[in-house]
Amino acid sequence: MKFIKNVFSQLHTFLLWALVSFLVWSWIFTFVNDAPAAQKVTVYCNVPAIEDTALAVKLEEHLPEGLKMIQVHSFDYVMFDTGTIDQGDIFILPQSAIEDYDGQFSPIAGQEGTLIYDPETGQGAAMSYIIYGDEPYYLFLGAGSVHLEDGLAQQIAQLLLTLP
Repeated sequence: MKFIKNVFSQLHTFLLWALVSFLVWSWIFTFVNDAPAAQKVTVYCNVPAIEDTALAVKLEEHLPEGLKMIQVHSFDYVMFDTGTIDQGDIFILPQSAIEDYDGQFSPIAGQEGTLIYDPETGQGAAMSYIIYGDEPYYLFLGAGSVHLEDGLAQQIAQLLLTLP
């Protein structure tokens, strides 16, 4: 009985230790496995569902020289980092959300955005990985992307547009 009381009296210490351990190991894992912004392209998708890891792996099959990785995130990821919009390379947004980010995108071939999914025809890019909603979706390049001048963001965007 005394042993059980002793364990419960120290429970907060065990939980705190477990939380700190988890955070430290998560940071170490991210630090070891991440690449600097100049060596990766980040894609943010504001869609109902996405197989982000599978899409990143597929895009990395055709990785241009100069890149080490491609990251694909659900748009929910943006909520945790206010600088994400400024640093993102490629964005996929529904038509209804475009005006919320006015001026934060760079033109692609003279257009503000490229249609990536048309609900009228049911045709779209990367539909094996992305579940789109009931409205048109557009692909944009981030105005703050470090890959605008070297063309790597455009290459990955074109590759993304060709995926079935």
